Amino acid sequence: MRKDLYQVLGFARKAGLVSAGTMAAKTSLLRRRAHLLIMSGDISPRTRESLVSACEKYHVPWRVVGDKYRLGASVGKAYRVAVTVNDKGFAQTILELIDAEGNEANFTGVVEWRK
Repeated sequence: MRKDLYQVLGFARKAGLVSAGTMAAKTSLLRRRAHLLIMSGDISPRTRESLVSACEKYHVPWRVVGDKYRLGASVGKAYRVAVTVNDKGFAQTILELIDAEGNEANFTGVVEWRK
């Protein structure tokens, strides 16, 4: 995965346009502030199902990218499994970056715990 995606996500966080964490993402979706949901590949199935159903209800696009450590580091946190982008411009840019990567951007598999 190229650094561009994580850099744009970091810029959005610095601008105050990101909700990081499962509860913050869910709140952002329910209050209809979110324009994009990004989840890590190692999110639990139950949490993923809950967030995806909220996305489908409010017509918010979602993508699965990377692991929770890299996603968290891009928004200045230790680790996060879900992040919402609350700005249409940033969301569109991030979607274009993810879709340009194709299937390489989508992560599925097991991640080892860091020691």
